[in-house]
Amino acid sequence: MFEKLKKASFKKCITLAVLFILIGIAMVVLQAQNVFYTIFGYADFTQLAPDEIKSQLVEIDLTANFGCFLEEYERNTKTNAKKTTSLYYVISTGDEYSLDSRYMSIKVPPSYEKRMEQMADNTANLLLTKPGIHYIGKIKKLGKEEYHYFKEYFKDAEWTDEEIDELTLPYYIEFYHDSFSMGTIFCLVFFGGIVLIIAGVYRIIKGKTGGFLKKLREDIRISGYTDSYVESDYAAAQNITKNDDIKMGRLMTYYHSGADYRAIPHNKVMWTYQNTTTHRTNGIKTGTTYSVVYFVEGYKNSLNIDVPNEAAAQEILRRLNTTCPWIVVGYSDELKSLFNKNRAEFLQLRYNSTPEHNPVEPAYENAYDQPASNPTM
Repeated sequence: MFEKLKKASFKKCITLAVLFILIGIAMVVLQAQNVFYTIFGYADFTQLAPDEIKSQLVEIDLTANFGCFLEEYERNTKTNAKKTTSLYYVISTGDEYSLDSRYMSIKVPPSYEKRMEQMADNTANLLLTKPGIHYIGKIKKLGKEEYHYFKEYFKDAEWTDEEIDELTLPYYIEFYHDSFSMGTIFCLVFFGGIVLIIAGVYRIIKGKTGGFLKKLREDIRISGYTDSYVESDYAAAQNITKNDDIKMGRLMTYYHSGADYRAIPHNKVMWTYQNTTTHRTNGIKTGTTYSVVYFVEGYKNSLNIDVPNEAAAQEILRRLNTTCPWIVVGYSDELKSLFNKNRAEFLQLRYNSTPEHNPVEPAYENAYDQPASNPTM
């Protein structure tokens, strides 16, 4: 039994574990370079050769630009007024002493427009703007539409396609308003990826070593039954669902809770009932879920078993009602109030008034036609 459940739990945990690891690796790989620059300092854009420019974090004291080629804006659909959200300016790689440079672009917020336009005028007059504007950001590739306008800028200056391909780079620097916040986000994503990788590996090790059966063994300890007695009960247990996710023996209800395998000892169950939840979105019904709630002596909180439909929930209750006369089966507001306010009186309804908590006959195959009952008060 335990070896079988160990393998079943491992199969249930492996998919999520691998997903954790793959997502974690992706997060780490994508943010590794960003975290490196965040911790050790951004690259000096003016010192990068054209073939060194890629997706990376950079800083630059910009002293020259060659004008704006694209304005992005958002339009108010009610007033039709437009609001500029960002501006793209043409800049060159390297510094004023570079022998090999290319033209690319920088994306800045509209609050920088006045200063950038003044700089563009200075550049047109062969003057550098000193001190320059300090920017920190990330190099990204221009989108298809942005690159179209970038090329149009040079075509308006009568450049050929060959010259554009040879003397420009399809990249832009995306300006960060708050480098500290962005660095924090990069680090959180990076280290979050590491946590996911560790969690995935941990789940695999836990599943392989049978760690997901720890709660099951505690359930058996609380029941007072021996392992061999439970193994015999499990072997004779019948499926409530088409797979082995929920099985009922005479002594225990066996079920998966995620990758953990659990067993509810019937001899400790005080109260059980069906819980039905209707889900709605914007007032429209989107679905219904069902579960069976168990209140068990020795457990601080209720144990809930999710079931695929109402028929499965009712079958569990019918079996418990027929074979376990000490269990209060069914829900009412009066029972809830009594259970919460006067537990001793509630237990006297069945739990404490039944001397022996041993399953009674008839056997399960004769129990399916018995309806679940609600004790009256």
